[in-house]
Amino acid sequence: MAGQEDAFFALRERLTAGETLIGTFIQVPHMVVADFLARSAGLDFLCLEAEHSAMGAETIQGMVAAAGTGTPVLVRVEDNSWVPIARALDGGAAGVIAPRVNSAAEASALVGAARYPTMGDRGIGPGRVTAYGSNSGPDYRTWANQHIVVGAQVETRRALDDLDGILAVPGIDLIFVGPMDLASSLGLAPGSPELNAIIEDVVRRAQAAGRFAGIFAMTPEQVGYWVDRGVQFILYGSDLRYMGSGLAAALEAYRELGATDVANGKGAS
Repeated sequence: MAGQEDAFFALRERLTAGETLIGTFIQVPHMVVADFLARSAGLDFLCLEAEHSAMGAETIQGMVAAAGTGTPVLVRVEDNSWVPIARALDGGAAGVIAPRVNSAAEASALVGAARYPTMGDRGIGPGRVTAYGSNSGPDYRTWANQHIVVGAQVETRRALDDLDGILAVPGIDLIFVGPMDLASSLGLAPGSPELNAIIEDVVRRAQAAGRFAGIFAMTPEQVGYWVDRGVQFILYGSDLRYMGSGLAAALEAYRELGATDVANGKGAS
């Protein structure tokens, strides 16, 4: 796993170097989307949204492969259990984000599924990431433990209550805040000062524990707000969101042009 693929698995190194990385969620379960965004968007990474979208194991592996070896692809798995985590990583993903990690025990289960011994209990299989079984020796396992990104999503009151325990689990790289679900869990308005103060506390505590902090953002203002507060890992919108907003903007421009033409006497008679 070297040479051309180094950039694909360099997220931890770039975060450790202090870089701020911007990616987006992919919700459309099709290889063309992964291929297109990896080639043309200039993002630091992509994240397949397998929690809330219709993505099975075959689709995930195909989309990771379609992205090539330049733009890293992570997977937000469907839940914090062994099979989806193993399948995503065996399919070649550069890392996983597990939703609703609510306790130190759940964080430990995530590490167990994502890391090889002695850090975890991940099993060796003839998957894509091991060249279908031809590269699965001890050197590969050591390499994988050093490069795979393991993210725990904090998005509930229960996670906040055991945040210190989650942060103390070895093998967690990233604390990723889901602001919408966290707001819902706490009974707060999204984007409210109260919610932002809580998230800022999560970010500070994550950084103090030697973890990277990440968050989902939907506007340039939100991205700027969290980058200014030291968040290095930003998931900025999604493919469907930009597809919809881009089309809406194009239609609005057309309608404005049509209104101008009518006002200048160029409209249909």
